[in-house]
Amino acid sequence: MSYKNISSNELKELIKNNENILLIDVRSEDEFEEINIETSINIPLQDLLYNIDELQDHNDKDIVIYCRSGHRSITACNLLAMEGFNKLYNLERGIIDYLK
Repeated sequence: MSYKNISSNELKELIKNNENILLIDVRSEDEFEEINIETSINIPLQDLLYNIDELQDHNDKDIVIYCRSGHRSITACNLLAMEGFNKLYNLERGIIDYLK
């Protein structure tokens, strides 16, 4: 596996203790506008490969990918890993669990 699954509590600790982090929400724009994790950016899964060049500047950061329930984010982690990103984290159970 080319990414690490993390829990909501692990993400909260990572955000609190790490300024070199990029949060990417791969849900749709409508889902993102409804609710999101503060400081995250929205790149819908279907647009991710088209935005790889923008993300190359962040290749040295810890990149946390999340979605609603943790399924789209797994696909996104795999896509980014194939593009050479290696500090990838998948938020297990997605934003649903994070906001509990």
